[in-house]
Amino acid sequence: MAAFSDPRTDKPQAFNPPNVPTPPPTYNQVSITPLIPSSKLVTLAGQVGVDPSTHKVAEGFEAQVRLAYRNVLNTLKAAGATPRDIVHVRHYIVKDTKHVGVESEEELTEVWGRLWMEFMDKEGEGHRPPDTVLGVACLATKYLLYECEVWAIVQGGRA
Repeated sequence: MAAFSDPRTDKPQAFNPPNVPTPPPTYNQVSITPLIPSSKLVTLAGQVGVDPSTHKVAEGFEAQVRLAYRNVLNTLKAAGATPRDIVHVRHYIVKDTKHVGVESEEELTEVWGRLWMEFMDKEGEGHRPPDTVLGVACLATKYLLYECEVWAIVQGGRA
């Protein structure tokens, strides 16, 4: 238990137990979240690469991922949360993307993973909450290539 115990914080503490497979650097296997009576669970709908001012889908996989993360940040802020409060993430990636010029799953994995780590380093203090990555046939429209669903917990008077 010493691996994650930090009585000075009310934030989720993510870690990798030594007796389970080491995951890629985009996430940790476990997150322990302190709960107090005034805690609130914040669940976000899947955020995609749609510009809120124009309602248009960003062109290209990388642009959609960047915009989805910006939408995650703005949605968390609206709920009184930050990326450091995230306790779980689901990444949905359309597997067949040849119609938009992406040829390989490796390219998709490299892009979303790199951008997720950049986002969490900048906005989430390097936090790596547990996540699940799902390859899907399609999302809400044929133009969407990536979606990010987030759960967070906020403490005290926030949210």
